[in-house]
Amino acid sequence: MNLKKSIGRERRIKDVDVNIIPVMNIFLLLIPFLLLTAAFVRLAIVEISLPTLGKNRAKQVQETPKNLVAILLSVKETGFQLKSPGFIFKPVNKINNQYNYDIIVEQLKQIKNKHPHAEDIFIAPEAKVKYDIIIKVMDRCREIGFPNVSLSG
Repeated sequence: MNLKKSIGRERRIKDVDVNIIPVMNIFLLLIPFLLLTAAFVRLAIVEISLPTLGKNRAKQVQETPKNLVAILLSVKETGFQLKSPGFIFKPVNKINNQYNYDIIVEQLKQIKNKHPHAEDIFIAPEAKVKYDIIIKVMDRCREIGFPNVSLSG
């Protein structure tokens, strides 16, 4: 005999259905609201403001236009080759498997003495040249007075 039946405390469990209509009503209101307020695409605008020239510098730039000088420094696996208008430089080969930076620095100084206004230089490295060598060449160019270093492929 069942103890619950004998005591009379048996509860009858009924099948209860969950009423989901209020939840559905909430979602019916929330989903369109969230879709309307969501930003699907954001356009990114980068605001760039270039530095302005001072009054004296602007006058100087207008009065003395620069003559552009194309300086090309080829960095090869065997050494350097510098090309500039008005100069003919021999290739600077490696010595004991080391790049000879001193000769290239002297050649760049000669160009800087003839064209003191020149600030641009193009470096054209070969594919097999290590990045460390390219960085060292760029540093030497900046030290001499060529701050605008561009890499060419």
